Amino acid sequence: MSDVKTISITDIAEFDSVDVVEILIKAGDEIVIDQPLVTIESEKAMMDYPSPLAGVVEEVIVQGGSKIVEGDTLITLREFSDSKQNKSQSEGLPELLQASSDSRESSSSRDDQAILSDAAKQDTNKDPVQSNLGSNSSSSAYISPGAHKYARELGVDLDNVQGSGRKHRIVKEDIQHHVRDYLQGKPTSKNKSGKALDFSKYGNSSVKPLTKIQKLTADNMLNAWQSIPHVTHFDQADITQLEKHRKHLLNQLAAKQIKLTPLVFVVKALAASLKKFPQFNSSLDSVTGTLIYKEFFHIGIAVDTEYGLFVPVLRDVDKKSIEQLAVELVEISTLAKQKKLAPKHMGGASMTISSLGNLGGQSFTPIINPPEVAILGLSRMSVKDKIYNSKIEPQKFLPLSLSYDHRVVNGADAAKFCTYLISVLEDIWKLIL
Repeated sequence: MSDVKTISITDIAEFDSVDVVEILIKAGDEIVIDQPLVTIESEKAMMDYPSPLAGVVEEVIVQGGSKIVEGDTLITLREFSDSKQNKSQSEGLPELLQASSDSRESSSSRDDQAILSDAAKQDTNKDPVQSNLGSNSSSSAYISPGAHKYARELGVDLDNVQGSGRKHRIVKEDIQHHVRDYLQGKPTSKNKSGKALDFSKYGNSSVKPLTKIQKLTADNMLNAWQSIPHVTHFDQADITQLEKHRKHLLNQLAAKQIKLTPLVFVVKALAASLKKFPQFNSSLDSVTGTLIYKEFFHIGIAVDTEYGLFVPVLRDVDKKSIEQLAVELVEISTLAKQKKLAPKHMGGASMTISSLGNLGGQSFTPIINPPEVAILGLSRMSVKDKIYNSKIEPQKFLPLSLSYDHRVVNGADAAKFCTYLISVLEDIWKLIL
């Protein structure tokens, strides 16, 4: 064994801080390289943070439910020698994961007891503000003692506050959001009646809690729809020749086991269109009243997972080949579905693509992902007869739905943008060059 090492959190991208959702190890645990230490969560993703070293945990510094910033210490670790490390990696992981699971269950049980005990001691005093925000004296909400004290000081009825933390834990930001809604004259209860929905009189039903990502997505989509004047331009691209070229490339890439979908070509074509029409590669800063033009070409890809909607980003699309983008697209989609996206995979997109692929539909209105000014929707490919080379032949068409921020983009700009995008998709040489 060697000296004690310190393991800190690194690379949280543009986020000032992230939440520690769960501690996955405890002092005395033997851990291996890449074994998850903690689960962290930002507004855009949740991931397990892996250990860069193998050894025995000396002390867990970070606390569950806390916020951490880049450089904060997670644990101290007495590092394994190489022989011990190799043995641990090959033999010890199942036992370690089981021990970690047992520890989490025990910790969770103690945490629940502490919270229930705190709830029993709530202050029942009211003040004038509580007549509107409500009293929290009888709330059974899942909340930390610190956040509970904060709610009590403000006179907030916790039964009307929607928790966004783990196990629906109410955090300080939830209370602030609740008070802000009240001051703005918005409804502050979870529904208009202030009571939970009950369908028992109509028949059997079941309840499935929303994940934090699903809640955040819902809030972000609602805010985007309410604050941005959306207009959607519908069109279609004849991708018959593109599909022939794609299938030809598939044969060449078969040995490399690279999956090449039409979406990869759309990503490349979209980057070319953003270069041609830079106002679509901008963001409106309502604080300064300025339009920020981006000089990079990063494309967000909406990925639907069982945990909610994630939008990982393909970076520097204009500088990469079709083959490179095909590989990266599979990688980030897989990471999203496995809930392993890192902060470096998120944020900073020029524009987002939302593809329904083979799911169905002829068109739809995608909602813009702020602070972007447009989003491109793709629907299921259709086959139509078209005169081609003086003959009527079946051609493949890809429906396009371009939603744009009418504060930045007007109808003529959108039509020109789509026309150029279609011209690139219909001319494979523009994609290759």
